[in-house]
Parts: sequence; C-alpha cells; structure tokens
Amino acid sequence: MSVALRRVLLAVSVLVAAGMLAYAVWPHGRGALIVDAPPPIDAPPRSTTTLVVRVTDRGVPVAARVLLYANEAPLRMGSIDIWGERQGGAACEIAPDVVGSWDGLILGRGVGEVPVGVDPCIPSPAIPYGIYKVMAWRGIEYELWYGTVDLSANRGRVELSIALDRAWTPHGTLAADLHVHARASDDSHVPNPQRVVAQAAAGVQVIALSDHNTNGDLADDIAALKLQDVVTSLPSNELSADLLHAGVYPVTVDRNKPNNGSPSTEALNAASYDEFFKMARELVPDGIVQLNHPRLRSAALFDATEWDGIKWPPPFPLSFDAIEVIAGHTSFNVPSDRRLDECVRDYYTLVDHGFVVAPLGNSDTHDLNWILDGSARTYVYVDEPRTKPFDRDAFVTAIKRRRVVATNGPWLDVEVSPAKGEPAVGPGGSVQANGTAWLDITVEQTLFVRPEKLRITIGGKTGPELVQTIDVPRQRTFRWSGSIELPKRDTWIGVTVDGDRPLPREVTGSYHYDRKRSVTPFAIVSPILVDADGDRRWRRGRFVVPLP
Repeated sequence: MSVALRRVLLAVSVLVAAGMLAYAVWPHGRGALIVDAPPPIDAPPRSTTTLVVRVTDRGVPVAARVLLYANEAPLRMGSIDIWGERQGGAACEIAPDVVGSWDGLILGRGVGEVPVGVDPCIPSPAIPYGIYKVMAWRGIEYELWYGTVDLSANRGRVELSIALDRAWTPHGTLAADLHVHARASDDSHVPNPQRVVAQAAAGVQVIALSDHNTNGDLADDIAALKLQDVVTSLPSNELSADLLHAGVYPVTVDRNKPNNGSPSTEALNAASYDEFFKMARELVPDGIVQLNHPRLRSAALFDATEWDGIKWPPPFPLSFDAIEVIAGHTSFNVPSDRRLDECVRDYYTLVDHGFVVAPLGNSDTHDLNWILDGSARTYVYVDEPRTKPFDRDAFVTAIKRRRVVATNGPWLDVEVSPAKGEPAVGPGGSVQANGTAWLDITVEQTLFVRPEKLRITIGGKTGPELVQTIDVPRQRTFRWSGSIELPKRDTWIGVTVDGDRPLPREVTGSYHYDRKRSVTPFAIVSPILVDADGDRRWRRGRFVVPLP
C-alpha cells in the first residue's frame, strides 16, 4: 500500500471517529476517494423580529398590560390549566420581567424586548409573525390605549411606544389589593413572582398575599424583581373554613411551622364562629381581621347564617375590623341579582347600629384571567404614600380608622363640613354638626367607566335613609356640592357612586362574562360620623366610638 493511500485512509478513519463522515464512495477510475460533507445539523430557529415595547406615564416607564389582537380576537398566550377555565401556572416567562398570559403581555417594569415567531413558551410561538391591533392599560386610573404594530417576519427590532393618559390621581393614598392568591393556594397555582408583576401592572402598591390557611409574604419576590419602589407586601393569610373566610394581616411568617404558622383547615372547620374569630385575633392581636366576600353564596358568613341584611342583632359575632363590600366575585349588579346593592345594604345596616368598620374593595384574584389583579381595590389615606420605605403600622392604623375608599372603577372624593366654607373632613372622619351638613363631592373616572348615579345615605330615624340621588354625566370629572338635612342626634353620612353599564372584559377578567353577566362600576367611601351634641363621642345603638 502506497504512502499516499495510507494517508487517505488515516484521514477517513479520523473523520469517521469524529462522526463527521456522511458517506464515502470509490469512483470509477484512478482509485481516488471522494468524501461528501455531512448534512448540516439543524440549528435552533431564531426570531427574526423583536417587539421592543415601552409603556410610559409622562415619560416614565410604568408596569402595564398589553393585549394583541389578531383578526379581532385577543392573542392568548400559555394555556388554561385550572378547571378548564383559568390560567394559574401555565403562563409564559416570555422575556425578563414580562409574562405572556391568557390576557396579554404583563410588563413588570413597563419595558420589554419580546421575541416574535420563536420563544420558550408552550405552546409556541406565543406571538406568531403578523400584524396586530394593540390595547394597553394600567388598572383603573388610566385611559385605554389603542394602536397597531407590524410584527411580520424579518423586521428586526420593532419599537412600540405607548404613552398612557392618566385620568385621575388619588392624592394622599396607597392603592391596595388586600386579598390575592398565588402558588400556596390549592386553587391558584400562580407563581409568586408572576403575581407581583400582575399586581404592579394594575397599579396596585400594597399586596396582601392571602393564600388559604397559609401565612404568606411577597417581600422576597418583590426584592428579587427589584420592584420595591413601586409595590410592597403586607404579610397575610385567608383563614378559610367551609362557612366563612377572613383575611388577617399583618401576620408573622414562621417557615419552621406548618402552614408558616397558620391554623389548620381542620381546626378552622371544627371551630364555632366565635372560636374562628378568636383564632383570627390571636394571629393579629394588633392587626386587621377582614371579613371576606360575605355574600359569595359559598364560604360566605352572611349567606351561611341566613342573615337578611336588616334584622338586628345579626346571627354572627361582630368580631372583625373591615369587610369586603366590593369583592371580585360579587362585583356586579344585574336585574336578577343586585349583589353590590346587597353588600351595601349589609354594610350600612352594621354602621347604622353603631358597628363601624372599614368598607374594602379587593380582587380575590386566584389566576391571571378570571378575576384580574386590582380589578377591585382599596385606596388607603396615609401621611406618607410610598412603598419604600413602607410604614406598615401607619397603613394598618389607617384601615382601623376607616380612612379608605373602595372601588372597582370610579374615584370618589368626599369632604363634609358643618357648613359651606368651614373646615371639612374626608372618608372615615368625624364632624360636629346639628341638623345640616355641607358636602363637596368629586367623581372621577376614565372614559371606559360609566357611573350613572351618585347616592347620599344617612342614618335616619328608622334606619339607613337615601336622601339624595344625583345623575352623573359622562365626563372625566363631575363635582357636586350642597347641604343636606340631618337628624338632631348622632348620625352618619355615606356616599356611593354606581352604574349599570359594564366595565370592559379586558380590564376585569372573564369570570362574570362567562356567567352571562358583567362587572358594573361602583365606589364607596367610609362613612363620615356626625357628632350632633359635640361631646366627642359618637353613639349609635349599644356602640360608643370615641372621636378625635
């Protein structure tokens, strides 16, 4: 064998050993060897278009949701993994700080570089190449934004700049969602970081993680996401028995104990109503016990005890500091079921008999599509409305003092004074007046929120009495002021605003619409107490409330 041939065979053996030889043939003539190149190994496909999205408020990036529409249908990302209707743990981390969800992109910082056509999502691609209509929003304080974007293949970096238009600003408050679920709830599955991002995108600033019978806290997740400047955590728990649920906060999270220190489901189900509330108070001796969704029809205290919302005393202990008047699953009025009206009736009956607690609004979100984060919320008046540093004690104290406005859409500002031009107080405050009071009321809303009636209710001679109903025109800001007559004894003034025109499904989630109804706009302020005799004590029924 010639030296040249030996060299050729050695080269072939090296190629074979390296797995690089596809095949070799000896052609006719002259004994030459021809080696074909191996077929190429398929490289992973790469996106040829990137959506570079930036959502801003007056030039500053803000967390938000962005929904793409293809052929008038919303583009769904990820999959449904709970009960055939809900998205819990099946959304997609499509880009840093960006979640691809059933209801659109959720941007934790308001910016993102999102791959198109190719991505790590299941199913993939989450965003196929194409041209899309766009809708963007951030909770209930901003107008909806509409536009289009061309995300066809081979377009490189496609910039989408979205400047949101703020409709109203709740000065001096922190926006809170004090009833939300995540991974530790067996009916949720949402990863904690995704819950934080979704809350931030709704404009919520204080989150109470309320997993069932588990003490929980989102502080570590917020820190890992570096979102402390925009959102903070209030450690919480939803004590859950078959007949009632109650939120408690702030709790101590002890990871060395079962359920991080929460009572067990078995213990709560075995407890009487008095024992249940005793366990709740033991968890938060100086905190808040919050009665959750009392008119949900299941796990609902008022329904379970068959209270009609009027009879006194009620058939349950008055052992809570706050009550959900607006809860995500009961945030509606329809002709056959005026659930919000029921909740207000219940609350005003409690107040009229002297049991004055904070009226709250919370989403009770369990997922990323059914009930959206912050779709019902509570604005809490505090001296320092910031999340870093967060004055937790002051926040809790403000709820105890009922310095709140609850809403699922409209903003309601109420000031009450003894007479026009005199010093006024706001929600949860008290005023000395005898026979009359002067009210200054402002209703603000985005154009997609359509409240229709402003209602003023007082503690009358025989119970809550509606004394004024004012039509609310379709405009961003509506102001009303005037004098109302009052009984010449200690009483209270309550103000609500409501309407029957539905809120957009994209903003609220699909839960109610799947049930052939819709979320209707509603807001309530914590009542103002009227001290008629000026003794700095408010007396109603058997209750006496010291006044500042």
